[in-house]
Amino acid sequence: MSAPPEDPRLACAWWCAVAEPGDAHASALRAALGDPAAIEWALRPEPGPLPDGLARDGRGGSRRFEEAWARWNPRALVADPLGDLEALERLGGRIVIPQDAEWPASLDDLGGLRPHALWALGAPVGGGDAVAVVGSRAATDYGEHVAADMGLELAEQGIDVVSGGAFGIDSAAHRGALAARGGRTRAVMAGGLGRLYPAAHADLYDRMVAAGGTILSEVPPSWRPAKWRFIGRNRVIAAMGSATVVVEASERSGALSTARRAMELGRHVGAVPGPVTSGSSRGCHLLLRQGAALVRDARDVMELISSFALIGQEPVPGAPVAGDRGSDALPTGQRRVWEALPARRATSVDRLIRASGMSQRDVLSALGRLEVEGWVESGPSGWARLPGHGAYHGRHDDVT
Repeated sequence: MSAPPEDPRLACAWWCAVAEPGDAHASALRAALGDPAAIEWALRPEPGPLPDGLARDGRGGSRRFEEAWARWNPRALVADPLGDLEALERLGGRIVIPQDAEWPASLDDLGGLRPHALWALGAPVGGGDAVAVVGSRAATDYGEHVAADMGLELAEQGIDVVSGGAFGIDSAAHRGALAARGGRTRAVMAGGLGRLYPAAHADLYDRMVAAGGTILSEVPPSWRPAKWRFIGRNRVIAAMGSATVVVEASERSGALSTARRAMELGRHVGAVPGPVTSGSSRGCHLLLRQGAALVRDARDVMELISSFALIGQEPVPGAPVAGDRGSDALPTGQRRVWEALPARRATSVDRLIRASGMSQRDVLSALGRLEVEGWVESGPSGWARLPGHGAYHGRHDDVT
């Protein structure tokens, strides 16, 4: 792109294609400079001067913004917001920006972590009451039964059910809401709307849209649901609901990060108890010990959101209790590069830079460590994974 876009929608779409979700530096730069100047700064061949307020701010000043430029610039040079918006239109979707009437005001509570835009399929998001119902993908029959009943009963009370569309508790809550007369539900995706995940839930997503619900993402349609984006989207799920209810979760479940985000935002948090011998409920029991409200059914949730006292002021444990294994045990930068590598073919450093959203220096450093430790190898076609290590099972070609 040769010049910064002037249209606010195009500018928001541009930032969605350049900065990873939850990049506070992008929000700070936009607020300080305005979109045209901020985009021009990201497009420069090298980082330019910054206003004093940014150069000396608490996020690390100029050095941190130089690192941000190194992440953004490779994508900035190839970003095609107009093409992304045209792809969205072909899907029957629309982009929603903070200036729009349907923008959920609750997302503004995220401050600098607020999405630049929402890519949406289905009915207007609106500002109606909503509750997030989340939990483990590897749910038990008990957990799925409770989640489905809760989704149904909340929807019957006119509450939108928000979740992530995943297997297990998420999909059970969505289906429960759809079983109610006029029930609405919202699914927040970790990838783009052109690559809805999991693909096995295509019929469920069609039903959601047909019933007046909404499917949302904060990344362009072609982007894959990268592992790190699941954690990032949890803040959106937490912010959309006036409460977050964890139905079933192990000690390592991503649902705990959603609960932690909800508590940080001052939202109500509830957890459904299970058998004390069940590993699938250990995360819920941990939440209850930390001050979350005990939730048995939708009536408890309604009581929770109608009260004036905030539940659970103590911090939610976010660190894993059990030790990481395989690729999960890699340092953050190495793990991100590993996840960005295609599963069964080689790729170039330039593609890895764009796919991971990391700088060239950080990508090369990560590749060097991975090569020394026997995870990857370099060949005539580029960098490739070596067999024998854990792998993300999605495709890895969203950014080209």
